[in-house]
Amino acid sequence: MSELYLIAHSVRGEAAFDVALQMDCPCCVTSDYYSREGCLECDSLGYWWIIPTSGHRAYPYWTSELGELTNGEIHAIGEVPSGWPDHYRTKAAPKLDITSLFKPAPKAHIARRL
Repeated sequence: MSELYLIAHSVRGEAAFDVALQMDCPCCVTSDYYSREGCLECDSLGYWWIIPTSGHRAYPYWTSELGELTNGEIHAIGEVPSGWPDHYRTKAAPKLDITSLFKPAPKAHIARRL
């Protein structure tokens, strides 16, 4: 198993701590192009940060191996840098016309006289 790290990252705009591990960047491992030109997925680091309990990718702004932590380190981390990528990428909710979810009312049948 890979070394575990304590990371500080942005979760819904707020600073949060999580346990994470490094995973080889799939783009760098499978393609010679990325290793020559620089990988945009991992910023040419060669690895991603993964939260092992959820399997989600993380973008830490601070990391430390779990075995090397001291109490003073954690308090000196600071705020999330502005513009830092969030753990949960959110998109604007799609606009929905609620009337499209219902069947149109049946037209009234008018009996004709002959």
